[in-house]
Amino acid sequence: MREKDLGFLMVKRLIGFLGLLAIVVSLSAQAFAVEGVSERQARKKMEAQKYPQQASEALQAKNPDLAIELFTKAIDSKAFNDQPQTIGELYFGRGNAHRMKKDCEKAIVDYDKAAETLTDGDLYFTRAACWLELKQDDKALADFDMAVKVDPDAAMYRSARCIHLFNRKDFAGALPDCEKALTAAPDDKNLLTAISQAAEQTGNKPRAAEAYRKLLAVDPGNPTATEGLKRVGG
Repeated sequence: MREKDLGFLMVKRLIGFLGLLAIVVSLSAQAFAVEGVSERQARKKMEAQKYPQQASEALQAKNPDLAIELFTKAIDSKAFNDQPQTIGELYFGRGNAHRMKKDCEKAIVDYDKAAETLTDGDLYFTRAACWLELKQDDKALADFDMAVKVDPDAAMYRSARCIHLFNRKDFAGALPDCEKALTAAPDDKNLLTAISQAAEQTGNKPRAAEAYRKLLAVDPGNPTATEGLKRVGG
């Protein structure tokens, strides 16, 4: 082999060797680039930011299993431990996903956790609904009370407590809530029925007659209203 050719070959080998060395050095640098604890925590916290929104979207899409999985990932990530409001909302959301699956026992566990950091009328209202499904009327009433305390002007809370008290035959207790709720829904047949009968039971015949007449106007021929008017002389 000529000297010129030999020199060219050596240059090629040297270039190849240097290229291989560069790859080895590069790989070695990657191998020793260990992620620190703070870096890993920061990365996981960043990744966890997407879970709450995704979980809420799954819940809205009526996919409770996926919602539960995503809410759990968000909670277990501990990325929101310094945000009490968010932690409460995550447990509230997961509780709603369990309730969507008609599993009120698991839902209430999450609602209880949510209540540790969250003061929300809807939370108490929803937990009350679960207590009713579990036939725990006293606990349901306590949560309706809490919901009304948080938002006294919310007609939905007043209406629910009105009907609940009426069904417990606490007619005097039911009337104020029924009347308050009726201002937001003046043609609501359930409220008119509760008001007319509760007023009759508590001896307020003029108010009972007025409510019975309104019930008849909303629902002509309503037998409860027809018979009630006969009793109260309306």
